[in-house]
Amino acid sequence: MGETVFGFLFKYPPAAFAQGRLTLASGWPVWVLLAAVAAAALAVGFYLHRRKPGVPLPYRALVWGLQSAALAILLLLLWQPALVVSTLVPRQNVLALLVDDSASMALNDAGGQTRLQEVQSVLAESGPLLPQLRDKFQVRMYRFSREAQRVASAEELRASGPTSHLQDALAQVYYDLRHLPVAGMVLVSDGAENGLETSGEAAAEWKARKIPVFSLGVGQEESAQDVQIDDVVMPRTALPDAVISTAVTVRQRGYIGRSARLEIRDGNEILKTRDLQFGRSAVETVQMAFLSRNKGLREFTVSIQPLPGEHIQENNRQARLVEIQDRVAKVLYIEGEPRWEFKFIRRALDGYPHIRVVSLLRTSANKFYRQGVENEQELGEGFPDRKQFFQYEGLILGSINSSFFSPEQQEDIYAFSSRRGGGALFLGGRFALGDGGYQGSALADLIPVELEKSGAEPSFRRKPAKFELTARGWDRLQLSDDEKVNRKNWEKLPALGNFQVTGEPKPGTVVLAEAVAEDGNRHPLLATQRFGRGRTFLFATDGSWRWRMQLESANHSHETFWRQILLALVSDTPAPVTISSEKARYLDEQRVRLQARVYDEDFQPVNGATVVATIHAPDGKAQQLPMQVASEQDGMFRAEWDAVSPGVYRVEVSARLGDKDLGAGSSYFQRADGGLEFFSSEQNVPLLTRLAEESGGRYYPLQEAAALPEQLTYSQAGVRVPQTRDLWDMPLWILLLLLLKGTEWVFRKKWRSI
Repeated sequence: MGETVFGFLFKYPPAAFAQGRLTLASGWPVWVLLAAVAAAALAVGFYLHRRKPGVPLPYRALVWGLQSAALAILLLLLWQPALVVSTLVPRQNVLALLVDDSASMALNDAGGQTRLQEVQSVLAESGPLLPQLRDKFQVRMYRFSREAQRVASAEELRASGPTSHLQDALAQVYYDLRHLPVAGMVLVSDGAENGLETSGEAAAEWKARKIPVFSLGVGQEESAQDVQIDDVVMPRTALPDAVISTAVTVRQRGYIGRSARLEIRDGNEILKTRDLQFGRSAVETVQMAFLSRNKGLREFTVSIQPLPGEHIQENNRQARLVEIQDRVAKVLYIEGEPRWEFKFIRRALDGYPHIRVVSLLRTSANKFYRQGVENEQELGEGFPDRKQFFQYEGLILGSINSSFFSPEQQEDIYAFSSRRGGGALFLGGRFALGDGGYQGSALADLIPVELEKSGAEPSFRRKPAKFELTARGWDRLQLSDDEKVNRKNWEKLPALGNFQVTGEPKPGTVVLAEAVAEDGNRHPLLATQRFGRGRTFLFATDGSWRWRMQLESANHSHETFWRQILLALVSDTPAPVTISSEKARYLDEQRVRLQARVYDEDFQPVNGATVVATIHAPDGKAQQLPMQVASEQDGMFRAEWDAVSPGVYRVEVSARLGDKDLGAGSSYFQRADGGLEFFSSEQNVPLLTRLAEESGGRYYPLQEAAALPEQLTYSQAGVRVPQTRDLWDMPLWILLLLLLKGTEWVFRKKWRSI
């Protein structure tokens, strides 16, 4: 609308004035024009001064200004103002017309037509736009998805491409036409870019040649009604029966106050459901958890059931791969005194083969009892040295004073979590936490809560307390797959026989459960925090064994609870050599970035290692890929690779330092085509505008495509010829003269004395 009004007033579009220069076509000197304007102004002033002496000076000044301005315009028109502008020579320049042919163009934006049908209507051979463009340019039409292909007409478009690589398509077409006189490139798309930005060099070239890119936007800028799963965060590995915590980011538009059902499936089996109530927030993150059952590589699908009026349902689901590993994690348990909690924790793991607890129990001042050892040497000297200690993945410290550990051993425990990445669990007890002197030790930082100094009364209280989960605890711990049974089982738990009073949780600590004492006071009971590369936990009681004793024999809540605590303890513990891809699932992307971390047996980073990744493709073929050390972090190696075929890929990595084998690791990633097109499917106006304006072009909605032929005429690229265009007959001059004389008449009519 703005450009239409501008063109009516000034005869030519803004582009003509932006790229042209103003001149006076009469050839008469400009100083003569200025002298004539000055003389006319003096004559008008002299007349008003001599003939209207009784009129107040402000009135005379206003009339003088209006009359002088009108005379100045008339004199200027005698000098014939003109615009000198370079225009393209008709049919001697190439115009590239790139049309998005990806799957998102098949979407219907509730307007009765798909996006492709709207484009085909505008670009029809019988329509007004293409004949105008062909009169001015040699039009070459391309369709593009992952790559650009030449087509004869818009009728060949099918909206079936799996991806939209806008910038790569522009670069490809530019290189195809770079030796020809290119007037410009027109990009017709909804802006759903999901390729890698690799067109930087080509873009710099066409900008240097002043080849403009004009973008025509297709589709609604905002969907009227849509629900979309933006992201799903799951761990990539887990042990059997572990709780898999899942964060699902949901975006909705047009469904405030409505409800929807969120599901997690393993194949056709529903593992967990959650009813969502959409509020005013467009984006919310939902925490869900389910138990890992079947071993092997599992694909879990998170989906929202379609809602009434939802036009795009393909973005209602996302899938993630999780490897349920068949391995054994070793946990070291140091206990300072025989007690029921120690016995029942070990008993809870009977029959569960994936965690092996190796315990060292102090039975008297200088006597220790070992359980779970593999050979006579394991823990034969008491607390192990660092090399042996770092072979464990988790550590439990029971009711034992901090002074039991030498300064060197305390440093080893500190490094076990911070550098090795192991999990550490601190239990409550008579000689634990504050009563065990931990607040003044090197281990105080590992405990997720502040510890108060020992006072007259011990912090370990032999009083009953109710175990009560927090909101975060409900998301992290599951006693049953069934939500109702899970809640009932938690509510059935008897009171704990004791609890330990601590200080406030530290910044970054997540409190999973609280001890609710008889007086109503609440104390942090089960808490966790990240610490360096590892994670530390607190369970401030030694009374959970009462659950097993007081519940019926068929109720296994105690065993389930402790298995999940120990699984969480070792879930994030890394191996010396690991490898992972940047993403677990690549939608419509081929470029895969791999990252390996390499440490020695002391978990010191190794930069001089020879690291080789082996990629096993879905068709069974394997390819080795050397990895290069990264400069930003010690022990990190990177590599990039193109995964051409869709499917599941297994990646193995091996690391050697000279003749020494440092270890190996493996992981999975998945390639899938055709899904990303339907996510964030609204027209991406900012991207289309940026692509156009960076090159000197313009963005237009598809409905305003008729402006293109005139705009392209003034392109600074291609074969051009200078033209002089008259400006003396612009409608603006008439409007200005009418405005000046009309204003003068109104004031004369009002004052009557002039």
